[in-house]
Amino acid sequence: MSIQLSAPLQLSPLLGGTQLNKSTQLHALLQFMRNSARLQGPNIYQLIRPHGFGLSGAVLALEQMIEQEAATQQEANAGAVLLLNLKAGEFTDVHEYRQDLCEQLQRKLWEHHVNREPSFYQNPHSYLSCLLAEVSHDGKIPLTVLIDNYEAPFLSALSLPQAERAEAISLYLTALNSIKQAGTGITFCLLTGHLKLGLSSLYAEGLPVVRDISTLPQCDALLGFKPDEFAQAFAVQIQRDAPRQGLTAAELMQAFTACYGGFVFSDRMIQLLCPASVLAALNNEGKLLTYQEQYDYKWLNRLLTEEEVDLSWLFDKGGQDPLHLDSVNLLTLDRRDIGVLLVQLGFATIRRTAMHEGEDCINWRYTFSAPNEEMRRLLAVLQGQAAPQLCRTPINPRVIEAGRHDFDVTSA
Repeated sequence: MSIQLSAPLQLSPLLGGTQLNKSTQLHALLQFMRNSARLQGPNIYQLIRPHGFGLSGAVLALEQMIEQEAATQQEANAGAVLLLNLKAGEFTDVHEYRQDLCEQLQRKLWEHHVNREPSFYQNPHSYLSCLLAEVSHDGKIPLTVLIDNYEAPFLSALSLPQAERAEAISLYLTALNSIKQAGTGITFCLLTGHLKLGLSSLYAEGLPVVRDISTLPQCDALLGFKPDEFAQAFAVQIQRDAPRQGLTAAELMQAFTACYGGFVFSDRMIQLLCPASVLAALNNEGKLLTYQEQYDYKWLNRLLTEEEVDLSWLFDKGGQDPLHLDSVNLLTLDRRDIGVLLVQLGFATIRRTAMHEGEDCINWRYTFSAPNEEMRRLLAVLQGQAAPQLCRTPINPRVIEAGRHDFDVTSA
């Protein structure tokens, strides 16, 4: 189906590629999520990517696409769209946590002009149920639900005392269950974020049937730059910045790939560059720095340093299970779960796949390694093995690994 929008679709530069190409891919993804056979009630999808891959920009583009279709009545089932962008925070007890989640949903109600005053007796589930009912006019208008940074309440729960974390997450999962309860009134729900987390528990039903589309062909190369498309789309900028770093355009492109590329999200083994990092480098005259340091990894830093995790089993060891497909429970993390988190956050990526055929089954085995120099250096800092200055020191574009150990932290 061709795209016929009333106004040009404004895509974030982080999405990469040409505007038309990404618009076409996003529209195809939208139709896929709308038209897939229903499992139970609404179709609920999950799409995760590391920081810097423009996932939030893609969600905003999907929202804009649905709104324009509805405005021009070019899609009979376009209907309304509800976008929630959840925020994480630090709380001292579960009551603060509950209040913050209610306030985030209350602000969304006001944004949609719903006159409902806050009440001490309300809970996140009732707020979200009200929001779904009001935006869909009690189910009369097909509703699409987009929840960006869906893992934020999980991360907020980690700031609570250990005894209160399960209760807090149950509050959030119970709220999400209102999406399932809305049934066919919701066309589909898309949850986007950086982690693949379990969305049901022993204490709350949540969303027990969620389809992860992160590794499907519709999504595995949707976000990020392929090296050739990046070189073509930003040829002028690369030509401009290369002499400033004492390099040819081809050498600067090789340095970008070594520092910010190498990410693989499916068995198709399509390697991608991180959009936020390469665009930051271009905006900084081609200077190679660890731009991923800007994102919030405080919770991961606490996890890696407090547990003193040994990650030698994860990197460049053949015969691993498909860790990129696993979901984790942040309340009961073990060594394997931490490895899964690092794969999801982009600190490790698929390097090689192998198929083993037996008499009764076929097993896929994987080798994971650090995708590039940026993620390798940042992980060393987060593990407490290197000082933060390592991330703020330019990387030598001719000898990428030079200086990597200049800021190593030695144990007493």
